[in-house]
Amino acid sequence: MATTTVTTDASTTSPVRLSNRLGLWFAHAYVIGLCGTLAGAYFFQFGLWEYPCPMCLLQRMFFLLSAVGPAWIIARSRKGEVTTREWASGWGWAIVAALIGSTVSAAQVLMHIVPPDPGYAGALFGLHLYTWALIAFLGAAVAAAAALFLTPQSEPLNATAASPALRRAATVTLAVITVFAASNLIACFLLQGIDWQMSGDPTSYQLFTDLGL
Repeated sequence: MATTTVTTDASTTSPVRLSNRLGLWFAHAYVIGLCGTLAGAYFFQFGLWEYPCPMCLLQRMFFLLSAVGPAWIIARSRKGEVTTREWASGWGWAIVAALIGSTVSAAQVLMHIVPPDPGYAGALFGLHLYTWALIAFLGAAVAAAAALFLTPQSEPLNATAASPALRRAATVTLAVITVFAASNLIACFLLQGIDWQMSGDPTSYQLFTDLGL
C-alpha cells in the first residue's frame, strides 16, 4: 500500500495587512513621542537653565524605559516576523514602566501640592513639568494598553520586510532613542559629578564644580 507524506512549508508567514503596518508605525510614534517629551525637558534644562532634581531625572529614566518595549519590537521586526508573544511583551513592558513612572510623578506632585509651595522649577501652561509628566505617563499607559487590546489587528507580523519605509524608519527610531538614552546619561553625570549623592535642589552642574571649572 502506498504511503502519502504531506509536508508543510515552515517558512510560510501570515499575510501582512494595512492594520499590521499601522500597528508597527504606532510603535514608532510611541517611541518618538516619549523622546519628544524628553526633548521638552531638555529645553527647560539647557535652554532655560532650570536644573532637574533627582526625581525629575528618575521620571526621565522611566520615559526611556517605557519606550524600550516598543523599541525592542521595532528592533525585532528587522530580523523577521514578530510573534504575538513578542508584541505583547514589548507593550507590557511599556505599560509597567509608564505606571511606575506615574507613581514617581504623582509623588512629586503631592510633595508640592500644599499652598503656599510654589512648586519646583518653571511651569508650562500653568502646570509644572512633573504634572505634565504624570499626564504623559498615564497617556502612554493607555496608548500601550490600546495596542495590546488591538493585538489581533495591529501586531506587525512581517510588516517591516514588506515595507522599505518601515525598514528605514526602524533605523531612524532606534537611533533617536539611543541618542536620548546617551544624552540622559550625560546629563545625569553633569548634574551629579563624581559624588555619591546628587543635591535635591541643584543650582549648577556639579561635575564642573568638582573639576574646579
